[in-house]
Amino acid sequence: MNPEIDQYLQKKEKDFNEGFALFCRYSRNESLMSWIGRKKDEARLVYELGKLSRMGASGINPLADRHILLYNKAAGPAAESSGSSAGAAASAGIVFKTYDERKTRRADLPERLQKVYDDIAGDYKLRRSYHEKMKTAMTDKDRAELRAKVLETQERIDSGWEEIDKWLLEKESGKVEESFKESTCRSYISKMLRKKDLKPDQIEKIRIRAEAMQKHGCTLSDEIIDKLKTLGIIYQV
Repeated sequence: MNPEIDQYLQKKEKDFNEGFALFCRYSRNESLMSWIGRKKDEARLVYELGKLSRMGASGINPLADRHILLYNKAAGPAAESSGSSAGAAASAGIVFKTYDERKTRRADLPERLQKVYDDIAGDYKLRRSYHEKMKTAMTDKDRAELRAKVLETQERIDSGWEEIDKWLLEKESGKVEESFKESTCRSYISKMLRKKDLKPDQIEKIRIRAEAMQKHGCTLSDEIIDKLKTLGIIYQV
């Protein structure tokens, strides 16, 4: 067990940013960091932290300062800058990630979202540039100004991905609904739930099919419903 994670999980009211910082600190799964950070998926965060605690996660991720850019509102006083990348990140109260692990292809998007995609790519470069400048900033004032630019850039990145994600999920939902077949959805859900490690996009596809089945009044076994709940998917008929 991990006492630090357990203490967080036992709180009645959990601060997302505090929990997310813990996840970045002890996890090595960058794909999940990207997903949870962008989606602000609290249910998934709690579930993954529970898994880490049960595994006895204790080794702090040495690349934590490069993971998903997200300031932690629940953080304590800013740490003193050590001149290192980690020191600069800690002094700004930010966790960094310099790239996105998702596999969305630009060519799969409509023209208006290809422009959004290109803007996101440009903002990733800007964010990385501001991050590098923070490491060599000489004063707290300079660091604060750069921190504000980093956060502003990340807000644009998050907003862009949210727009793209919304379109992708609507497209997936439309495809499932248009050709809805209970046996196909049931088979897909059962097959995917047998996998040990599900990727975020796979979980969303399970969710879409579960919601389609729920809409059509289909029933699932208690075992399957329990597994869905562990993924943050609530199924009620």
